[in-house]
Amino acid sequence: PVLLVDEPTKGLAPLLVTEVAAALERAAELTTVLLVEQNLAVVARVAQQVVVLDMGRVVHVGPAAELLGDHEKVRSLLGVAGGSH
Repeated sequence: PVLLVDEPTKGLAPLLVTEVAAALERAAELTTVLLVEQNLAVVARVAQQVVVLDMGRVVHVGPAAELLGDHEKVRSLLGVAGGSH
């Protein structure tokens, strides 16, 4: 089984984002979760592997921690500062 989740935190209050992320973490312990998410903190909590798409093309595949730990790569691929702050 696979759980498909598309932007579950979009538009939510910060407390709800935390609760949704915790629920996704629990789900990921039981099954494969395919998560589409722009909130990098949620990605950091849930993802083991990431695939970054740009205009429908795969531009990066690899371990989530590796990407999120490389602030320059996050900026260049996603156009945002950061990593998993």
